[in-house]
Amino acid sequence: MSAREEAHHGVTDEMSKRRDALRVLGQREFYGIPQSAGIARRWVVDLLSAHVSGEVLEMAELLVGEVVANAVVHSDSRKPGGLVTVWAGLDADLIHIEVIDDGSATSVPTMRLADDDSLNGRGLGRVDLLASAWGIGRDDEAGGILWFQIPHDGPTPS
Repeated sequence: MSAREEAHHGVTDEMSKRRDALRVLGQREFYGIPQSAGIARRWVVDLLSAHVSGEVLEMAELLVGEVVANAVVHSDSRKPGGLVTVWAGLDADLIHIEVIDDGSATSVPTMRLADDDSLNGRGLGRVDLLASAWGIGRDDEAGGILWFQIPHDGPTPS
């Protein structure tokens, strides 16, 4: 386990509490480059497709892409050697996803109003609209953390 994985493994009590009741599906690191948003979306679809389908799977794919793209653009993960970690788990009625980036001394996730012609600024608005719950945090070891939950009615995980 890398030092980064160890730091992420037990980052905060709050994160541990969110994860305690969940079945861990997987965790993966992605380079802090724009292409990682698409790669992370495909990884999440592969990971979740045995458990959920349809609109729920599409929603998870969309939100992971938005949050990873935001992490790459707005955090220190965009710097050489930067990484973004995606963690996924579920229980009987929700999917829980965390995106952990290298943090930023100058930027925190904020919702912006985007006009109809804007190409940017919709990511957190989509998370707020589609997720049943979400939040942000910061850990000195891990960096920035954005988590969200999506309800599902798939089979109970074993």
